[in-house]
Amino acid sequence: MSDKQLILDTVQSIDDKLSYEEILYTLYMQLEIQKGIKDMEEGNTKTTKEVKEIIDKW
Repeated sequence: MSDKQLILDTVQSIDDKLSYEEILYTLYMQLEIQKGIKDMEEGNTKTTKEVKEIIDKW
């Protein structure tokens, strides 16, 4: 699905009563979700163990 079609589908599914800011937030969240999916597909993720090791270093 193209980015444009994803945006159109998202906007179509949004309640008409949402404010401009809420619509923008919904689109932003959709963008972040798509970035996460792309990262997963490309293998750009960390295991739970790796994340725990990073946190332990803080």
